[in-house]
Amino acid sequence: MGQQTIEYTSSEISRKVACPHLNRIIKTDAPLAKIDSSNFKKQVATGTLRCDRCDTKIPRLWSRCRSVICSTSTRTHMRDHFDMAHKENRADSCHCIYVNPRTLTIWCYTCGKELNPFDQTELFSLEARAYLKAIIRSLQGKRHKQPPAADKIITDIPGLVGLKNLGNTCYMNAALQALSNTPALADYFNYCESYLPRSALVLKNPTYKLAEHFHHFMKALWNGNSPIFAPIHLVNEVKKHNEIFQGYGQQDSQEFLGCILNRLHEELPYPHQPTTFVSYNANGKGINGSGSSNISLSTSINNVTHDGDIIGGNSSSASSITTQCSTMEKPHSSPRSIISDVFEGVLESRIRCLHCKKEFIREENFYDLPIEMDKKSKLKALDKNGDASSSLFGWLGIGNRNLRLQDCLASFCAIENLTGSNRYECERCKKLNDCQKTLRIKRLPESLCIQLKRFRRDYFSSKITTHVQFPMEDLEMRPYCKDKNANADMHESQNDDSMEVTKYDLYALVHHRGGLGGGHYIAYAKNPIDNNWYEFDDTYVTKKTPLEISRTEAYILFYRKKSTEKDEERQKIKAQINANFELEPIYYISRLWFNRWQFMSNPGPVSNFDFVCPHEGVNLRQNPDVINMVVRVPLSVYSAFIDKYGSDGGAPLAESPSGIMMCRYCEREEQILAERRLREKQDIAAIDTTSIKSGEYWYLISSSWIQRWEIFKMGGPPPPVIDNTAFVSENGLYPKRGMKRGVDYRGVNERVWNYFHRIYGGGPICIRTVLDLYSPPVIPSQNYNYNNNYNEYDSRHFVRNSMHSRPLPQLPQNNRLYL
Repeated sequence: MGQQTIEYTSSEISRKVACPHLNRIIKTDAPLAKIDSSNFKKQVATGTLRCDRCDTKIPRLWSRCRSVICSTSTRTHMRDHFDMAHKENRADSCHCIYVNPRTLTIWCYTCGKELNPFDQTELFSLEARAYLKAIIRSLQGKRHKQPPAADKIITDIPGLVGLKNLGNTCYMNAALQALSNTPALADYFNYCESYLPRSALVLKNPTYKLAEHFHHFMKALWNGNSPIFAPIHLVNEVKKHNEIFQGYGQQDSQEFLGCILNRLHEELPYPHQPTTFVSYNANGKGINGSGSSNISLSTSINNVTHDGDIIGGNSSSASSITTQCSTMEKPHSSPRSIISDVFEGVLESRIRCLHCKKEFIREENFYDLPIEMDKKSKLKALDKNGDASSSLFGWLGIGNRNLRLQDCLASFCAIENLTGSNRYECERCKKLNDCQKTLRIKRLPESLCIQLKRFRRDYFSSKITTHVQFPMEDLEMRPYCKDKNANADMHESQNDDSMEVTKYDLYALVHHRGGLGGGHYIAYAKNPIDNNWYEFDDTYVTKKTPLEISRTEAYILFYRKKSTEKDEERQKIKAQINANFELEPIYYISRLWFNRWQFMSNPGPVSNFDFVCPHEGVNLRQNPDVINMVVRVPLSVYSAFIDKYGSDGGAPLAESPSGIMMCRYCEREEQILAERRLREKQDIAAIDTTSIKSGEYWYLISSSWIQRWEIFKMGGPPPPVIDNTAFVSENGLYPKRGMKRGVDYRGVNERVWNYFHRIYGGGPICIRTVLDLYSPPVIPSQNYNYNNNYNEYDSRHFVRNSMHSRPLPQLPQNNRLYL
């Protein structure tokens, strides 16, 4: 996740030095003089820093003499000070370097250029780069009672980037900083870029824009060249998806967190994994049953011959990887994403009717656990231990006992009596009865997000300021989870590995300072590079101690699973990868799976379906950047992965000097699709019009479907059947409320509609005399050839049979053909 450092020789630096004046000042100056004083930082933070010669705010600071001089005054105080103090003909004089303490940018007045030490393309000596970074990091941090020395300031740790407040956006900044320090998420957006939506599709289809902006945000924080980043595009995109964040009012950080996670989950589904036959190893893990097929891959694209043997190996080593024990058809679940893999858990709710004794069970996915922390929660948790009287005194402040996070979690999972106005309607009794409700966590997420519900909204809305003691390490969640053996399906209990690790370590939290109607949000996060804690207060980034973190009034807590066994396994495997590259055949595995293995306790079966086609080849036109979608590992490591985690059916992928394997099936289909795209593009361009003649009608069609067809025209997958039910009833006569032309629907002439409908099918047909959904409908004639079929259209069958009169040549019976 860190930046790559570019090294230059001393001769290169001397020839192409970014600023010759910088090397003078570093020999005679201490970089932290004055700028780390409490008074100076207080003035910068409050906006009261003024020019030494006038009352202009937000001036510049001269690095040499620490004079605070403005650059916008009509009296040109900066120019006057420079002319008076800087003497170019003196070797020891350098009075042209200044810094903007608000934007953390450093400039040379003489050279007229910015000196950015985080830009690796700039030629700085090591001393000059360290000098500039020390100034920026010192200004970036808040004031200290005992300012650190220059050589103690951390300057080269990635991820220490402040976020600009764009107008009461501290609640966004705090949530974004917590997400950016989630290791699995940061690694995905920095090293799994090839799996993100292609930029060409993003520009045309607004569906993927939030993911694109979040990707840029992550790159700026971990591989950027500035200590401050303004997430303008990301914030504006979030506002489009939820009107509550529009404007400049203070909002809830937890609501923003839920909004952005839900949206990213929708935009970033993993590549489709077709249903396949899967075999299992001795540990019950799935292993691919097609042991004889192996695919070759290298960094060059050539015509390739494909054999059934492992390149550089033998058939015995292949069989050791793919030994088949038993087979069964494994259905794939609903679309998953990096968001669901990291943050999603499952909560089970059990409601038992006290009249008929029937128990109702409901499961619900969650990204965060909202935990009550009011008086009832505390008393309930402590009552279970028979300490009700002392708990009341503690709540009133008479005792010294603090509320613990474990108390809140115990209360969350305690039995709740549903009586009076809270009675539950029993499905068997068909009436409201007294019931008992119990919550248990059925599946623990990799990153557990806990929201402490500090905002009480009742007759007297207020904020609960009670300090909650939370563990920094070893939060044990097993007491709050469902018993694996209690009424569990045998197959389900054998394959659910999410409960093997139940301990968590804290890695981030969000703190709210102030009252219910306003206040300020601050994030605290543990940097995964140096394992130190930092405070992120908008643009300010300040190092903190674990003790300071433990005393924080937490609002949202972020925990990640902890497993010593997994950590040892990762260290062992990584050492094995580095040691055996020259000795063994090399295999490729999905970078997505490798990301899960690095940062998750349960990565699941090894899968190559992320980039391998259904014919067990590689579709280079769909995945042109396939070499960056995989990770190279030795055969012994690949075998160890398969033995421990199994495989869900992806064929082994071996490195070969002959080049990338291109599946001939996929190549032929891509050629046909390319011809089809060109033909449809030309045909629609020829018959489409912006107006209709007298006596003709407008045929309304879904705007979202047209967008998907535009994506197909640009190189994406074919669109599904036409579905107009988003804006009109199933018979096409009754429009839905609030539909907008150009947003929800658009109009085409009859020839365009017939062309699309003949190819894709679907409906319903919606005809109007004017381009307005709410105008009187036109009823199609009885002899109109319209097939109201809503079944999914088989685009592959259409490509092979409907659009081309020349049939494909007969392919070999072994279902694999390679170039």
